[in-house]
Amino acid sequence: MKPLFSKRMNVVPHVALATLLVLAFLLIGGTWYYATPSFWEVGYQPDQPVNYSHQIHASKLGIDCRYCHTYVTESRTANVPSVSTCMNCHTVVDDKNGYLKLAVSSDGTTPSIHWQSPDLQKLREFWAAGEAVPWKRVHKLPDYVNFNHAAHINVGVSCLSCHGRIDEMPKVHQVQSLSMAFCLECHRAPDKNLVDVHGAVAEDGVAAPIWPTDLATVQDTLARPGYAQDVGARLAQRLRDAPPTHCSACHY
Repeated sequence: MKPLFSKRMNVVPHVALATLLVLAFLLIGGTWYYATPSFWEVGYQPDQPVNYSHQIHASKLGIDCRYCHTYVTESRTANVPSVSTCMNCHTVVDDKNGYLKLAVSSDGTTPSIHWQSPDLQKLREFWAAGEAVPWKRVHKLPDYVNFNHAAHINVGVSCLSCHGRIDEMPKVHQVQSLSMAFCLECHRAPDKNLVDVHGAVAEDGVAAPIWPTDLATVQDTLARPGYAQDVGARLAQRLRDAPPTHCSACHY
């Protein structure tokens, strides 16, 4: 009796199995990447009600992060500055007329750039109305994660490690996923992200301290060849059992 199927059909189950394995791999790989913060959070850059440039304020003018984010060394959270903090600098817009009068340049002929700026006009309107600027949050961890800014800053973990060169950003965007994997990678190898805030780990004990908000210096320091294996390792050793990697360290 002639066979219903030819011998060539024997390869069909193998092809089907291989196809299913490839599809399963693509499905798992796609989900692994596209459903993680590395894809849908990194690069997040919302439009803000007032265009504030960290590049101008932090880099060009040299304003330290702590002037606006006042409690970052004392509190769990890095507070968003109030309008009054902004107006500490922007109340007096030139050396003659002040904020409430029609601001002009020093020669009295040209309107001040501060007075012409539409964003500063919005800021003055919020100030006059006694309202807070409704900033849109860029970096946000889930409610079940407890992250303490002060604990990290005070041991030498710079703003750079999580926020990147935010002092060079005309418009803030997220540069790290801030996922659990990202946090654990740092906790397991903190030597790559620690700078010496006390100036006490040099062999002669006279190393110059580096403050974590000095992002340019921190970036250059961490990029030095052998830094993590030398200074970073000694800083990590000083932390002894910290930072923890057990669940209750961040979830409690």
